[in-house]
Amino acid sequence: MVTSRIVLALGLGLVGATAAQASIVSFTNSTLAGATSVLNDSTPGYAGSNLCAGHGTCATALTYNTSVGKLTVTAEDGPDVDKLALVNHSSFNNAGLGVVTGFEHHNKFIIADGDYSLSSHKETLKLSFDSQVSLSQLFFFPNDRSKYALTHELDKWDGFTLSVDGGKFVEYSFGTQGGQPVTFNTPLVGSTFTFGYAKHLSVENYYLAGMNVTKVASPVPEASSVAMLAAGLLAVGGVAGRRRKQG
Repeated sequence: MVTSRIVLALGLGLVGATAAQASIVSFTNSTLAGATSVLNDSTPGYAGSNLCAGHGTCATALTYNTSVGKLTVTAEDGPDVDKLALVNHSSFNNAGLGVVTGFEHHNKFIIADGDYSLSSHKETLKLSFDSQVSLSQLFFFPNDRSKYALTHELDKWDGFTLSVDGGKFVEYSFGTQGGQPVTFNTPLVGSTFTFGYAKHLSVENYYLAGMNVTKVASPVPEASSVAMLAAGLLAVGGVAGRRRKQG
């Protein structure tokens, strides 16, 4: 009985050492529905130059230091005349993250996508965290930020696709809150989340405005914790052995 209690206490100590931390990662300066405030703990950094100045921040990648770890955002497009796809932190009413497609001409990037959001079934937006997170909510803005559009443009008839860790793309509805927020009954766990355009539901241009994520505690204990557990078990074994000899 004594042995089991000590082992249980040591085990609870290991579990308590990896507490989860939640954060609403916001890609807009506007207030998100369902969030008390926008994210203030993300600092954007840029890889490459801003190839579409005047239309927000565009680069081959955008990086953010969030409270749940480093986040890198990239974009891809299909093999057609638009040779480049850049992740776009939109200047359009701070709408959020989208994709800009275009091509190089005389060493200059020419934008071929006039909407700057996820406006084509070929375009994808990939968000990669440096550790596993649990995704419980997503926040979206339509390409038109008028008051009417915020409550009517993104609805249950419109959708988006999402792949977790390179798996199959699954289609989801924006719901009935103008797409703000979309809540998952069972949170999605992974480190890479790739967003795409609707395949079966009605298509609608959208920006990714934010996400509610929680850092997933590592199931593997640290070496020091393992050593402490082993020492505790050895001590318990020694006590039990002495009691048997005394008996």
